[in-house]
Amino acid sequence: MRTYERELILKEFLQIRPDLKPMGEIEHGSRGFAIALADGRHLKITSDDSEVKVCNALIGRKNKFLCDIYKIGTFYSSSQDNVYSWIIMEHLYKNKTQQWINYAFNDFRYSWFNLFPSCRIDHLTWTDLWFIYKRNETDKISRTRKLLPEYLRKINEDRLPIEWLSEKEIEKRLERASLFFDFFENAYKELLSICPSARIDLNEGNFMFDINGNIKTLDIQSEDI
Repeated sequence: MRTYERELILKEFLQIRPDLKPMGEIEHGSRGFAIALADGRHLKITSDDSEVKVCNALIGRKNKFLCDIYKIGTFYSSSQDNVYSWIIMEHLYKNKTQQWINYAFNDFRYSWFNLFPSCRIDHLTWTDLWFIYKRNETDKISRTRKLLPEYLRKINEDRLPIEWLSEKEIEKRLERASLFFDFFENAYKELLSICPSARIDLNEGNFMFDINGNIKTLDIQSEDI
């Protein structure tokens, strides 16, 4: 979706919801876009039925690890000749400590998709990971989590001296990656108790902070669609 198309769609939507006051830049994704609202919430317009299905399950709940969803609806865009869903959700933020979340997330993802040992699975997929957490396969989660310290403590071996991490930096990476493992497991427990077909989208930028500084995830999809 091109910039002018997003702007046209937003303009059409605001004609039917003039009570909503957007502010800031439009943030775009593969299936839609989002923008902050003056009232502190976030507006998302999307054509992703998978995401909408999960948001419908989350609507009205106060979540600890998942982005809160307040309202959902649909509208027809005459400029695109298409029906879109609109979602009013909690506004999550990137703050001064966002970098550690990005490092922790990437260490977590590396653990699963590069270090995960299995004679059955040559290349782990997002669906495989969803099944592991859905089935609460604690042996695989624990085993993969234990591979991370070994990897990080050897991380300097493949780097130039100027890129070496200090022992303190490595220990901090381990501590934060461990916190992310805990967060991800708790987020899946909360999510699957509400929507058993839902899957957390493992992309950097989908893990941010609420207004109180707690980590939450957004952009959740369903495996059913």
